[in-house]
Amino acid sequence: MKRYATLFLTFAWMLCIQQAYSQHKFTINLNDIADDQFKVTLEPDGLSAENDIFQFAATAPGTYQIMDVGRFVRSFTAFDKGGNTLETEQISTNQWKLSDPVSTAKITYSIAETWDTPVPEHIIHFMAGTSLENDHTLINNQAVLGYFHGLQSHEIWIKLEYPDQWKHGSAMTMNDEGYFTAPDYDFAVDSPILLGRLSTASIDVEGTKIEVYTYSKTDMIQSDSILKDLEDILFAASKFTEGLPVDRYVFLFHFEDLDYGAWEHSYSSEYVFKEAPMDEQRTQTLRSVVAHEFFHVVTPLNIHSELVEEFNFEKPVFSQHLWLYEGVTEWSAWMMQLRNGILSLDDYLKECTKKMMINDTYDSTVSLTYLGENAAELQTQYSNIYMKGAMTATMLDLLLLSESKGKRGLREVMIELTEKYGPSTPFPEDQFFDIFVDMTYPEVEGFINDCIKGTKRLPVKEYFANVGIDYQEFAGYDSTNVSIGIGLTVNSQQKIVITQVNDQESPIMAGDVIDKMNGVEISLANAQQEINKIHSMKPGDEIAFTMIRNGDEVELKAPLKAHRITHQFRIEEDVKKKKMKLRKKWMTNL
Repeated sequence: MKRYATLFLTFAWMLCIQQAYSQHKFTINLNDIADDQFKVTLEPDGLSAENDIFQFAATAPGTYQIMDVGRFVRSFTAFDKGGNTLETEQISTNQWKLSDPVSTAKITYSIAETWDTPVPEHIIHFMAGTSLENDHTLINNQAVLGYFHGLQSHEIWIKLEYPDQWKHGSAMTMNDEGYFTAPDYDFAVDSPILLGRLSTASIDVEGTKIEVYTYSKTDMIQSDSILKDLEDILFAASKFTEGLPVDRYVFLFHFEDLDYGAWEHSYSSEYVFKEAPMDEQRTQTLRSVVAHEFFHVVTPLNIHSELVEEFNFEKPVFSQHLWLYEGVTEWSAWMMQLRNGILSLDDYLKECTKKMMINDTYDSTVSLTYLGENAAELQTQYSNIYMKGAMTATMLDLLLLSESKGKRGLREVMIELTEKYGPSTPFPEDQFFDIFVDMTYPEVEGFINDCIKGTKRLPVKEYFANVGIDYQEFAGYDSTNVSIGIGLTVNSQQKIVITQVNDQESPIMAGDVIDKMNGVEISLANAQQEINKIHSMKPGDEIAFTMIRNGDEVELKAPLKAHRITHQFRIEEDVKKKKMKLRKKWMTNL
């Protein structure tokens, strides 16, 4: 009896080992790209009858947009072990149903790259999409891979077939069999891959290995020069977080024909910018974006809700705590530069002025929590999270500093939250505000209700006065500069949309789409250039617009007016000792 028990236990142990190392194996052919489609072969492991739905992503974490990746699938075929075709059926935009999952031994499908595949709506952000070219490939895995219902947490192996001379960069590592490995679908999506004619560089930042991979269309921009420009930002971030909470971090840079932005991940971030000489302005823009994206190693990696921990790729469910993930992160990106001497206090306050001016162009009736929960439908308002969200975090920091008498601010509370939760423990979505108040002070609850859940104006003057900085919401007019008094954003069709109109007499309306400006057709590529021409005009001059309003063309002329001077900060030098002491605390990592 003992011998049989031993044999049984040995068999059970072997079975557990086999199950622990089982995986779905994807192979992606990057050599056959003539039709701009990824050719994917999937060898699934141990499907049951319950795993009969193969799901492509409807959205992805951190994008706050509808993706519907199934729109890009061009073929989908299942086979049994004998190579016989098994019936499949597309039952929705993003779902394919297998007739016999238990017998399914292989699935092949082709899926178009997103960059060069036009779609009528819900255009996938370039930094979150895919590019398939002769000298490089960008893969965001949610735009190429899917998963079986019930097996989102199943291990995934990814083999890429590509030219021998190519290099690759990813937060995923490659095993001895040549596969990138991910413990589950979520991790694979969290780990984009850049391959091709890449330059590379690396540095150690207080125990964290930082790797940079760069594709530059004409090799104008190299990884070592980027790393040199970013080095002080990386060390500032490490000091701000009391050591980076990751052992390895990967930057993926793509420089070609378009300025678009970046997408953060837990162990990497990815950037899509136009290839052009890295002058002072472009370098500063890149540094600012990197400072933001890099800080996401704290949020949401170490501080996130259950909605992020168990992400729903099938049906978008967005978190009310966007203010935390993006607003606090944007605040951190600028505050860590101030506290490490990269920015002067005057420059930091100029950034605050800019954010508040831009905030004025958005809908003031949209609260931060409402914006988070409805981000997909509020794309024209979404970018305000980097303005209003960051300034809200600034106010919260000043409030915490005041209530603690200079002992702790928002940075210190964020570090406490990191220690309380970390990568594997999410906070409850609906209880986080209560948790935050319990960890801090009763006065914080009123601020949350007023300025995060509510839409009350931020107490900028009151809070900045505590550190000896004067603030004026309106400070007169500047007749040497002009303003048209509108807010702009980019919609899902890559068109420039009016978000808000500050001048009640203006013929422009919120929701108008700019088709032409002074006879020039406006696109994402030339919008900044054409809009900047306003600065060479004077008060009283008019701009001729062709707008698309409710589907119809509307011709109108909008007059320019003298620029209103708003949101001005002044550093008070002669202040009471108490305020000066608190200011020094505010500018220090406590």
